[in-house]
Amino acid sequence: MSNKNEIKSSRVKLLSISSRVVRAFSVLLILVMLIFIAPLLFHYFEDATSYKFIRWIIDADKTLLVMVKENIPTKIAGKDMSRWIAIVGLFIISGSLTRMSEKLRDKSEYFKYKDNVESWKKQMHLSDNAIVLTPLNEKLEQLKNAKKKDRDQLLKDFIETKKKLDEMGRDLAFLAIDVVDSTGMKEGEEKAIIEHDFKEYKRFVERSLTSFGSLKSAWTPDGVMSCFSTVDAAVRAAREIITGLDAFNKNVKGMKRNFKVRCGVNSGFVYFDETVPLEEISDRVIDIAGHMQKNAAPNTVCIAKPTIEPLNERNGFEPSGRVVDGYEVYEWKKGGSIT
Repeated sequence: MSNKNEIKSSRVKLLSISSRVVRAFSVLLILVMLIFIAPLLFHYFEDATSYKFIRWIIDADKTLLVMVKENIPTKIAGKDMSRWIAIVGLFIISGSLTRMSEKLRDKSEYFKYKDNVESWKKQMHLSDNAIVLTPLNEKLEQLKNAKKKDRDQLLKDFIETKKKLDEMGRDLAFLAIDVVDSTGMKEGEEKAIIEHDFKEYKRFVERSLTSFGSLKSAWTPDGVMSCFSTVDAAVRAAREIITGLDAFNKNVKGMKRNFKVRCGVNSGFVYFDETVPLEEISDRVIDIAGHMQKNAAPNTVCIAKPTIEPLNERNGFEPSGRVVDGYEVYEWKKGGSIT
């Protein structure tokens, strides 16, 4: 990773240095052009040649004119146009170099901000298609093709956009719940009973999620990902759902097989936009919660070790001996104490 960052940094530096070098050549050509122009003005000044630096300019002018005549045709309609050819040529070349310098500088600026976004994205574990990156990516594309007069404003907009996104960052907890073998449960059952049971199951889960302060949820057919402001709230909701399934299976569901669930919890710093549906928020923190759920046993809650450390209610959690996404997994089983 460090090698990639070094390569990106070197790219920006190389473009920036190239821009300055090309700009220096452009300035040098302007100075040479002034040497050709200056003699046209000297005869308006009395005793101009009495000054040493003017004599140096005149000598340099003669030398340069000889070089021009030796390398390109300079006579037009029998007249020696070497001086004007040199002035016009230098003006055109200098202008081209100035534009090249500006393009190199703009490219350097573009890659600098692009690398900044990439670094920020990796630091915050955001995926390439994360919704939160959309405004920055749009600004980057505009910056890439912006005209000079629009560039300063776009740079300001880019910085302001990133600042706003930074302010969206929050420490949140995510609870992933899935019904164990939901497909197998439905085999041999009447469609009406299946629809009834799963509709009631969803209502049962949503009541628990709401009662513990779920900020928002995203449902798949038989599973849900829910967001909470604290790890304690997410864990308590998971425990409540698992222990509440006894009564649900006894008094509500009509299918032969009982509902069992797997729960996974994870927490971390996430860019959270309240206007964006949870299913459209992409973040590694959320992915790990889902992976914890997939590796959980029926009617258990699995949580990453770093997430359980600040947890107030740790009763019943024990090391599972498993590792998910590089994290040791702690597990709460049905029957563990609930504070």
